[in-house]
Amino acid sequence: MDRYDVVIAGLGAMGSASAYHLAARGRRVLGLDRFAPRHTQGSSHGDSRIIREMYFEHPLYVPLVQRAYELWSALEHDAGAPLLRMNGGLMIGPREGMLVSGTLRSATEHGLPYELLAPREVLARWPAFGIADDYVAVLDPRAGFLRPEACIDAHLALAGRLGAELRFEEPVLEWEPDGEGVRVRTSSGTCVADRLLLTAGAWTRGLLRGVDLPLSVERQVTFWLDPPPAGGAYEPER
Repeated sequence: MDRYDVVIAGLGAMGSASAYHLAARGRRVLGLDRFAPRHTQGSSHGDSRIIREMYFEHPLYVPLVQRAYELWSALEHDAGAPLLRMNGGLMIGPREGMLVSGTLRSATEHGLPYELLAPREVLARWPAFGIADDYVAVLDPRAGFLRPEACIDAHLALAGRLGAELRFEEPVLEWEPDGEGVRVRTSSGTCVADRLLLTAGAWTRGLLRGVDLPLSVERQVTFWLDPPPAGGAYEPER
């Protein structure tokens, strides 16, 4: 029976990154996913995902994001592929609203550079944005976007290059403790490992039978829109 240091259930954004970093540390890794790569059933498909340094939810996220920037840049270098585009971002809303006030709190507590802009200033610099007169905008110069599918591709490719074994269309069916480790049964057989990492997203509850965690699955619909021709007003440089 095959034995691994770590078995990873789910190879989306979290699982693929884990496979890469564990393999880079010399661990023997088996990664499993019920789907083929670039599927649309998880949380990581599509053209883009925003990244921002001034996390409005809470300042405690800022150091995590700063470390993420370092890791994304390193991944770009190692993969030789463009993954992260930092072209700035505007957080737009009422001055006392949660989005703007939270963004300013993160900027202030961590000493981050920002600009607080009135609607006329936004329109003069970025004609694509016409915002309400009673709104303001906070410019986060280090905000931008990631290419999620390319990021997963890069993590998987580098993990495989470092010796991780990656299997697709092979779901984890069940698992159980095995001494100080774990025994994992998939649609193709059984293996044992020292650790099991669950990064299965919407399928997590099915892998935690008997553990009553308050997890619920939500469908979040994301749209990518083709803007009308406007003299390049919507290009990333603008």
